[in-house]
Amino acid sequence: MQNYRGVLWQMVVLVALCAVIGVIAVGADSNLPHPRVVTDRQLVVGYCTAELTSESVQRGWKQAQIEAEHRGWELVDATGYSSVPLAHDAIATLINMGVDAIVLAFLAGPEAHTDLVLAAREAGIGVYGLGIGLQPNYLMDVEMINGVCGARMAYYGIDRLKGAGNVALMNLEIHPPTRRRGYVAEALFTKDFPGITLLDYQDLPVPGWEDAAFNIPANWCGKYGNDLDWIFAPWDTAGIFAARAIEQAGYTKDDIFVTGIDGGKEAYAMIRQGTPFVATMSQPFELYAHDVFEVIQQVQVEGILPGEEGSLVPLSGSVYEDAVLTDDTNIPSEGASIHEVFNFYGGDPNDLDAWYNWGEPYRL
Repeated sequence: MQNYRGVLWQMVVLVALCAVIGVIAVGADSNLPHPRVVTDRQLVVGYCTAELTSESVQRGWKQAQIEAEHRGWELVDATGYSSVPLAHDAIATLINMGVDAIVLAFLAGPEAHTDLVLAAREAGIGVYGLGIGLQPNYLMDVEMINGVCGARMAYYGIDRLKGAGNVALMNLEIHPPTRRRGYVAEALFTKDFPGITLLDYQDLPVPGWEDAAFNIPANWCGKYGNDLDWIFAPWDTAGIFAARAIEQAGYTKDDIFVTGIDGGKEAYAMIRQGTPFVATMSQPFELYAHDVFEVIQQVQVEGILPGEEGSLVPLSGSVYEDAVLTDDTNIPSEGASIHEVFNFYGGDPNDLDAWYNWGEPYRL
């Protein structure tokens, strides 16, 4: 595994850059009512997420089901929305149903839902983000620091090329976490590494990103051939489609390699098999979901608001967890629990009461 300690100071700078280009000043209205506290009945949580194409979304949803079952809460399924308008309608439906809390997970274009988030909060419904980036009137959001993650993967690829080569970058600008990864990587490629040439940059459409994530790399293979060394994908599923396009064009990872971000069964399998997909930043999506449900417990069962004494959430509203760079040097074994990738978050893997041993874990 590469040693990145020598560039930690640069990552600190990139965190500041990410704050300038991407982080939203939330300024939640302190006059909004406290989300309703429920102690005499089953808490009802609506879970609205993007389409389940990406393994990251699947993992978050699976853990949400485990969390709700363990706590005895009702979980309302509002998953699988492939466009901003469809997700908007789903959120409105959850509000009209009168759920107690709404979790918005991995949604593209979250800014489009600001009106509904405010309406929910005014109705006493708690609104929580998972892997979106903090938005106005969310009680909290949990994610990794995406600008730093984009930088970490950019350094991995640059080191793999020994500082000289050609890269093409796909981004998903409608989704705050992915765009921040791509923006920081683009800045490094174009501003600070003279041996690295950015041949092309393409923003993937929503809907339709699945086809584009295959067709754009296929076109790059035809246009650049062996002159292209690396495709930077802002998340794994797009990178997996890119790797398949590279293979179909007759190239191997020794010709063109792909890096992704997320981690999971399919990405790890492709790394084990020696495909052009060579590395990912593994995100602890299960921990993200657990964090959100712990905060719902605090806010809407115990009555503790973010920022108050004993709260798990700082005044900023943003909770950050760490990702793990995964390549062929530390790939988990097939069939392992996803929690092994993160060393059980520093806990005891044999502790049967620990949250990561609730239910059946996601298997790789």
